[in-house]
Amino acid sequence: MAKRTKKSANMDNLPNHESSDQDLQNLGRRSLEDQQRDKSVYKYLLQCLSDLGINEKQENAKPNERSIAEQWHQKNNRIFIRRVLRSVLPEYYSQEERVSVVPGLTLGKLVEILAGIQNYWAKQRLNTPESEVPRILTRAEKLRAFRKFYQLTLEEKEKLNLSVHPGEPMLQEFLAIVTDPVKGLKTEDVIPFYKRVTNLFYNSFKKLELKKKSSLPLSITDIIKINVELFLEDHYQGINENLKIQKTKELVNKVCREISRIELQTGFRQYKSLLKDDMFRGELQPDISLLPHNFIEHLTRSLVENEILTDEFPIHLKQLEIEKIHPLPLYVKTEEQKFGLLNPLLLDDEEDEEDVVGLERQFAYKVKIHFYVKVPDDYQAWIEGEYHQISFFNQNENKLEFFEEITGIGSPIYHIISAINRVLFSDIPALSNYFPVARNLLTNNEFFGSSSLVWSYSLVNLCKKDDIDKAINSNKNYEEIISSDETAYGEYCGFDSVEIAAKAALQARLRAIKQTGINPVVYLTELCHRVEEINALRKAESYLDFYPFSLKAMEGYLNQTVFRGRYRIANSQLKFSEINDGKPWSAVAYNAHLNITENYLKEGLYRIAKKYLDVLEPHIENAKIGSNQCFDDFMFAKYELCKFRYHYLTDLEDLEIRQLHSDRAIAIRAATDSLDNAERYLKNILKKYYAISACVQSNFHPFFYLLSRVYAHRAKLYIFTSSYIDRGGGRWDGLIKPISLLEKARIYAARDGNPAIYAYWSAYQSWCYIMVAYLGDYQPSPTKFPREECLHWAKRLIEHALICYKNIGKKSYQKIKDNGGRITDVSIDDKYYKNYGDVLIQVVPLIQELSEQNGEYKQIYESENNVIKIDFSILKKICTDDNKSTYLFGTHSCILLFGMGILELCDDENESQLGLKIKKAIRMFTYCSAIAEDGKKLKRNRDNETFYLERIFSEGDCLVRGFYPHRLTQFADLGKIWTATCKSILLLYNSTYDWQQINQLLETLPTSSNQSILDSACRQKRYNGHLESHCDRLVDYFEQLKVKKLNVDSLMEIRNKIVRDIFKIMRGESEVKV
Repeated sequence: MAKRTKKSANMDNLPNHESSDQDLQNLGRRSLEDQQRDKSVYKYLLQCLSDLGINEKQENAKPNERSIAEQWHQKNNRIFIRRVLRSVLPEYYSQEERVSVVPGLTLGKLVEILAGIQNYWAKQRLNTPESEVPRILTRAEKLRAFRKFYQLTLEEKEKLNLSVHPGEPMLQEFLAIVTDPVKGLKTEDVIPFYKRVTNLFYNSFKKLELKKKSSLPLSITDIIKINVELFLEDHYQGINENLKIQKTKELVNKVCREISRIELQTGFRQYKSLLKDDMFRGELQPDISLLPHNFIEHLTRSLVENEILTDEFPIHLKQLEIEKIHPLPLYVKTEEQKFGLLNPLLLDDEEDEEDVVGLERQFAYKVKIHFYVKVPDDYQAWIEGEYHQISFFNQNENKLEFFEEITGIGSPIYHIISAINRVLFSDIPALSNYFPVARNLLTNNEFFGSSSLVWSYSLVNLCKKDDIDKAINSNKNYEEIISSDETAYGEYCGFDSVEIAAKAALQARLRAIKQTGINPVVYLTELCHRVEEINALRKAESYLDFYPFSLKAMEGYLNQTVFRGRYRIANSQLKFSEINDGKPWSAVAYNAHLNITENYLKEGLYRIAKKYLDVLEPHIENAKIGSNQCFDDFMFAKYELCKFRYHYLTDLEDLEIRQLHSDRAIAIRAATDSLDNAERYLKNILKKYYAISACVQSNFHPFFYLLSRVYAHRAKLYIFTSSYIDRGGGRWDGLIKPISLLEKARIYAARDGNPAIYAYWSAYQSWCYIMVAYLGDYQPSPTKFPREECLHWAKRLIEHALICYKNIGKKSYQKIKDNGGRITDVSIDDKYYKNYGDVLIQVVPLIQELSEQNGEYKQIYESENNVIKIDFSILKKICTDDNKSTYLFGTHSCILLFGMGILELCDDENESQLGLKIKKAIRMFTYCSAIAEDGKKLKRNRDNETFYLERIFSEGDCLVRGFYPHRLTQFADLGKIWTATCKSILLLYNSTYDWQQINQLLETLPTSSNQSILDSACRQKRYNGHLESHCDRLVDYFEQLKVKKLNVDSLMEIRNKIVRDIFKIMRGESEVKV
């Protein structure tokens, strides 16, 4: 293809003896095969792709070195060009000028040369006459150059025991054709094409191979044995013959056992065992379609390959549990669906409507997947001593058994795959550069025979975090920015399509891990460490979520397990120091630390929480610059939610806090910014899922759980601090906004498959509807939200919240009952205590339930008998229809009790029963406050100077306080405020209540005159200081009620007036007068 140009005359044509000496040295270092390979590439580049510039009219014409150097982008490396020409094209040079050794070629150098040639021909096109076709460097020519670069010689293939396949060049050419951007497959056609080719290969060609081996019919055992021998030949070359026979026998037996299991599942076993006589006499013809030969081939191959893989990475899926959970499905309320729980008036735009489409036909699932892993030899338990038993080590088989639980909407198989991703990739330091979700390229299920046997094939690859970020930042598809994209496959055969697809997905991901080159022992050790830590975290969280309902128990247990001797330590004054300064923690440790922080904030102890937040600051900074890969976007979102609570709880009377926030507006602005940041991190996760085509991952916990909390917290800002929130629609929009935000929070909680937080947001939204019903005098008139409709929504939301909370409440109730009256080894002052990590907590006394009708029995704690006599009639209602049963137990039941109390007080039904309803509301608010208040007191053991937690048991309905040592700070005071409200309504109407009872409730509120000091709270002055202005106005309002006579007489009118005023005060409105 070379054009003829004038010969370049220059002194560089002289031989270079120095370079020749260098060639001789290179020859000693480079093999003959490398020499030949490089020479063939250079020759191809020169003769087929370059313009040699030879002038044929000139005698002894030579290639133009200057021109070729420019073409190859080597103008500053003319010696290299000269050596290439004189070694590759010796026919143009005299014997003295020739060079015997070809210059070495690297892949980077080849890329540089091809890029230069490409640019050269692009420039030449500008000077090409219109009558001529311009020369270009085609894709096929570039690929051919690379194929020549890595092409093995026959001798090299023989050294590597790589068989020569005569069709390899043809298939390489075929690959170039199908991947051609012009005439090749479209992107969307690749997966269907791959599936067809794979099926054709396994179901047609491989089946013919076995038929060639024998003209006689093959038995199932023959087919298995032939396949096993073929695979052993490939994977176990050179092993001892006796060992090979033993291995073959083991694998054949294993396949036969698996076939027996499949026969039981399909029902084929009954056919073979109960009708064997009929088959022997020929009265029944064998049905080959029940267990086809090609399925047996698939099964054998997959089982042998998987066995080889799990020898190195012995992680196995044991069993699956799939359960439908509340609160889905959800319906939009329409004329046809009058009982829908989604308000169409709150769907602001088309996007909101699309968000709820399908929820009426969608279920949420909780999928629990059980695994086991064979632990490495000499593995040392990560969590030692008495706490080692939290992880189930099967000592006989040297394996660790564990589970992963996933909730959310979508298909159960994707729940399972998400769990597999989490188990294999999350919190593995050696894989910290990889995104913890494998990119799923293909999942193919093929069915065989009449019994629906299934072969599942999965194709995945791992994605580096940097590549994903690069794709997002450059706004390109992931495939466009990755330099290498090695895929890994997994396959499995059997009868249960869900189980088989899950096991194929597991094998594909294990193979992808193997392909990273990670040391299997290192990987398995890090995986076992994670399993031990997460088991400890789950155990610790159960001490807070259920009995003993204590943050101190959770924290104490974590200090003795996850944080014992690692990550960080703290003294009695909560002065933290890091064990390995600058080194990242595990993801479990970060989550445990954030959980403790969040729950201190829920208790209202923001000073303690700040100390926990400060520990994370250097880790946050390292994560932002990319030097801490363990702190991911989910943790950033959790961290920002903690910061929201911290800013929201700002007590302006706290001098330490005042340095950060000089007034409430700045604090609320900072809280709002934290919520915006949390949502930004969640959206960033979405972008990453989208970049690798893994959008389905966003359906699973914790994505919608965290997003739900972001919207619910925004609603709280509108409820209690509306005057500080920027809004363009005036007071009415500010009143409706929390309902709209809570609607989204409910939807997201439902999509997360979380009935608990769905119930909490439903209760919040219920009393927000009631607030709208009572504050309907705002202008413009709320024509779309009439009072009756708002009250109707409030009632139905509470009813659904109770249904969703029932299982959690029932479990909490059972835990309290099961632990009540237990006798332990530790007794202090005739009370029994149990150890939780480094914390002693009093055991709940024996519980004697009183019936509602037994008025002669008093609710009381008999300390001398270690018995509590208590009435659970408000908290527990058992019905024949279990869906209507109610269990209001657990710390967060106070949220539902508060909503129920507001509804009981404010509902317009049965006006004649209003007095009784208000009295019932008083009990509900009392329970709310008692459950939400801290039901413990810290005491010092005189014998050994250790601390222990003694439960606080008051009289009457406040007895329940002692069940719950954990505090939900805001509801502790909200319950008291509304108890005082109810009592004042009855007092003003005509009641036996007096102002002294109301004053006792008001005196405990965080007003400017209340100067009580909290114990052991890092010098924090009080709880709920952020509500000081609200409480000051409330106390002033009740003082006015004492001296001013209302202009209304009926109980309902008194109620309406006072409830309306209290709602206004709680929203932060000023100038509320009696």
